[in-house]
Amino acid sequence: YSIYQEGNEGNYWVLNKDGEAYEGEVWPGMCHFPDFTRPETREWWGERYGEFVKNNDIDGAWNDMNEPGVFNTEEWTMPVDNQHQGGGGLAAGPHMRYHNLYGSLMSQATYEGIIEAIPEKRPFILSRANHLGAQRYCATWTGDNLDTWKHLKLTIPMCLNLGLSGQPFGGPDVGGYGRIGNADLMGHWFALAPYYPFSRNHTSEHSQEPWAFGNKIETVARNAINRRYHLLPYFYTLFHESSETGMPIMRPLFFADVTNENLREEKQAFLLGKDLLIIPRWAVNPTLPQGDWDELAFETEDDGYQATVALRPGAILPCLGHTIQSTAEYTCDSITLYVNPLSDGNAEGYMYDDEGEGFDYKTGAYALLSFNCTNKGNDSLAITISQSEGTFVRPTRYFRVAVVGGE
Repeated sequence: YSIYQEGNEGNYWVLNKDGEAYEGEVWPGMCHFPDFTRPETREWWGERYGEFVKNNDIDGAWNDMNEPGVFNTEEWTMPVDNQHQGGGGLAAGPHMRYHNLYGSLMSQATYEGIIEAIPEKRPFILSRANHLGAQRYCATWTGDNLDTWKHLKLTIPMCLNLGLSGQPFGGPDVGGYGRIGNADLMGHWFALAPYYPFSRNHTSEHSQEPWAFGNKIETVARNAINRRYHLLPYFYTLFHESSETGMPIMRPLFFADVTNENLREEKQAFLLGKDLLIIPRWAVNPTLPQGDWDELAFETEDDGYQATVALRPGAILPCLGHTIQSTAEYTCDSITLYVNPLSDGNAEGYMYDDEGEGFDYKTGAYALLSFNCTNKGNDSLAITISQSEGTFVRPTRYFRVAVVGGE
């Protein structure tokens, strides 16, 4: 195996306490582990990773088991007295020192390798292990879970804490990684999935495709996925905001009113950005922020599972004005603006847009659109749309306005 031979020749492996290449059991069997504290190892790993992704036309990379997970130890990870060689500003030292950085250093090496091989594309990397700072390189998922109500409900405080800890792009294994759930649980989990910053179904060995649970749950999943696509302009705007300010995408309810201490204990409902209140269908007596949050109607018929999604008073929400079934079809040339005006008729919002690929946005090739609603009298409202930042311009844009409420 050429990669293994290169690793031996370059002395790229983590060492055991005796200074020999450490061996541990993972899915393929007995393995060596790259020592990502070494700049030489990260460069080698990145070159090989980038070549592999480029040559096989891969859009995203998934770094698993990088806590690192090891099967044949009592702690299910490598011994803390293993040795890392360091370099480039990182000191040599035991694994105890670098355990929590292992997955982050791996993701950094992966990111740098892919961007070197394909500089015109934005790398998408998903990692199971991460640390502060690595949000610059990868998304994170919350690791192995079970398809139980307990684990479904735990996903909300887990994702909120990830966001508060500087990891905005996170989410769980939707449906649970282990065991097989019943149709009702899957329906509720599918219906919550659109609002995780990172949303994907993943399981160990059982079928969790929506159709596996019958036509009813298949419809629930279809409605939920269509909601996600519909909300993509808002999500994209939130990701831009997060990259600029560090604000979480999925936020605890006290962000709506920091003076209301009752909101600090709420673990069922949450905010998506500043403007959307998400209340899962299974939530029992959630503590909610005050104000005229008006519910959005996405489907003509209630399937009995979809979450309540309510728009903040005074907000304007940009959503896709047409139906898509893949992010490859995503374009912001047709937008529906949902408006929830205050009692005086005022509301505001904004939307970020760019080419969706490449890095020209760093030199101004993006558009930040501002939306403002004012009361014109005689029960009429005026919506003003302006480009407040950036040089990116789409040939045509169509806007539809839907007023959803008001005090």
